[in-house]
Amino acid sequence: MRAETLWERSGLSGSYEAWAFGDAPDLLAELVCSGIKTATASSFPLYEAEGEPIPEVGEYSVILDSREDAVCVIRTTKVTIVPFSEVSAAHAYKEGEDDRSLDSWRIVHRDFFTREMSEVEGFAFTEDMPVVCEEFEVVYQPSLEEEVQDLFAGDASGHDWFHTERVVRLARQIAAEEGADAELCALAALLHDVDDYKLTGAAFGATENAERLMRRHGIPAGKQQQVFDIVRKVSFKGADTEVPDTLEGKIVQDADRLDAIGAIGIGRTFAYGGTRGQLMYDPDILPQPGKSAEEYRKNSNTTINHFYEKLLLLKDMMNTETARRMAEHRHQVMVDFLHEFYAEWNGETPQ
Repeated sequence: MRAETLWERSGLSGSYEAWAFGDAPDLLAELVCSGIKTATASSFPLYEAEGEPIPEVGEYSVILDSREDAVCVIRTTKVTIVPFSEVSAAHAYKEGEDDRSLDSWRIVHRDFFTREMSEVEGFAFTEDMPVVCEEFEVVYQPSLEEEVQDLFAGDASGHDWFHTERVVRLARQIAAEEGADAELCALAALLHDVDDYKLTGAAFGATENAERLMRRHGIPAGKQQQVFDIVRKVSFKGADTEVPDTLEGKIVQDADRLDAIGAIGIGRTFAYGGTRGQLMYDPDILPQPGKSAEEYRKNSNTTINHFYEKLLLLKDMMNTETARRMAEHRHQVMVDFLHEFYAEWNGETPQ
């Protein structure tokens, strides 16, 4: 999300600066969000050269990642200026990088400051160069749910936040009835669309956004892998559709499919077709079921044909007994809708 949006959500008042760490901004932002990194260091001479004020205790900053997305708000708690050679082991540890040792800090920062200072005419790094050692605390960080919600802000294709919210609710409901890990189902459902090719243009199976968000929010590596295994197989891919290996994966796939059918499914289908410039219906264009994943991805068929190429197939593709039971009524809603649609299209009175 944008820095101004994050600042507004924080409820804090006053002014702030928005910035990203100079080297490895994504990794360092994640370390800040996870509470590992609580300090940073910068070149004092460059503040003077650029006419920038030294950070002061009580100042707020919005931390950005490499994409200039705002990830958290920090408040400066301590500022000291010491020669590079006198930076303490305690400060190096608080910076949270590598093995957090002073030796490691000196190696990394000697290289960084050397490169940074060489870019400004008349400046060069020395071991006695004054360094601004700043300590800070995170005072606001959006929840994982808020970050996902922001990703889908303004979506009009039927893949908005409300779709994700419904899939999470359905996944929890099915998990409770099927005896599955409800929290894993909810997490995977929350992230199931953040890398969807229809929204991001990424390849099938991409997990870049899911990885970034889970790392930032401290999701354990083992659980991250479980989520990746689920979300890579959730999507419908025509004839190349996969069935997840685990019960939790099957449940998330079922939950996503349930939201694709019924009354809401009908609405989502026409919303998606509209955003892609598809014709609503043309009797001369026939459905093409059984497409490969790549053919399905490039689909430019009519919206009505989508019912035959995907939606009417989903009832019999549900993995769990709970989802199969829930799908019966939703499937019939679509059958009744199509009966009404064709009757009106042909100028008939539906019976």
